[in-house]
Amino acid sequence: MARDYDDQIQTDEFFMGIYRMRKKLLKRASGSVLEIASGTGRNLKYYPDSCYQIQLLDSSDSMIEISKEKWKKLDKYQNISFQVGSAQNMKFKDNSFDTIVDTFGICSFEDPVKVLSEMRRVCKENGTILLLEHGQSSYTFLQNYQAKNLSRHVHNWGCYFNRDIEGLVKQAGLEIVEKKRYHFGTTYFIVAKPNKST
Repeated sequence: MARDYDDQIQTDEFFMGIYRMRKKLLKRASGSVLEIASGTGRNLKYYPDSCYQIQLLDSSDSMIEISKEKWKKLDKYQNISFQVGSAQNMKFKDNSFDTIVDTFGICSFEDPVKVLSEMRRVCKENGTILLLEHGQSSYTFLQNYQAKNLSRHVHNWGCYFNRDIEGLVKQAGLEIVEKKRYHFGTTYFIVAKPNKST
């Protein structure tokens, strides 16, 4: 679905203000950056010049190829690399990156706590973890809707859209510095840091 992915979601992202949220989130990125579940590179144009090294990681060869095509069209000069691999077992050394980014990936991982723990491991002690995620609503009526439609949503998109994102982040040993929720609580905007003492 890589070639059709952007076309399928761009209208929804526009009307839901996701583009603005991506831009706002990525303003916090700096230094050496790792983006996991990078998909088709929908965040690439938002990385500020303060990000001197960007590493994109995704499990799909096709998604990575589209990211490379996008990068070639952008008038940006940061050092960037692309890697196909698993976010659950990353090959990077401990304390490798200043900033870790994930946008709408936690909902799709088989073991989200493992992925978040890996993000914590490879993030520098004074680094930042930036998350923009789908998750469980703060409203009961929407929680019921999400539960009722979960199987169909997973089948169509591979997305478990009713996960307790905040709970998963804490379970992985991350300290939440800032959080906001949008769209009846179903979109989580989280700035966190790795709590290396846990």
